[in-house]
Amino acid sequence: MLKDEETRIVLFCINCNEETEHSVNYIGEYLKSIQCDKCNKKFEIDRRHLRTVFAEDFIERVLSKPHRMSRDFKEAMAYMVPFFPKRLFREPKKVIKEIIEVLRKKNGD
Repeated sequence: MLKDEETRIVLFCINCNEETEHSVNYIGEYLKSIQCDKCNKKFEIDRRHLRTVFAEDFIERVLSKPHRMSRDFKEAMAYMVPFFPKRLFREPKKVIKEIIEVLRKKNGD
């Protein structure tokens, strides 16, 4: 979820014709508005444009999620493989049968 954030910076105000403090508001990493603290002149980003940007960002995140999860899983596995029993790689069929037997015994009780 994107959170709102306000920052105060000194900018040149075209209404005051001088450098003044401004309140700059963000939604996530996107600029929402800038307001002069002296004259209160406010510039806002068009909300329709913001929705378009957020929709594009959301779609990109949804489409890239499987890739990111796959990458994270590969990294985790690469770290964990040295700790696996060597039998797991030498005798996978036998290990799988043993696991199934244990699960059957647990479900049978």
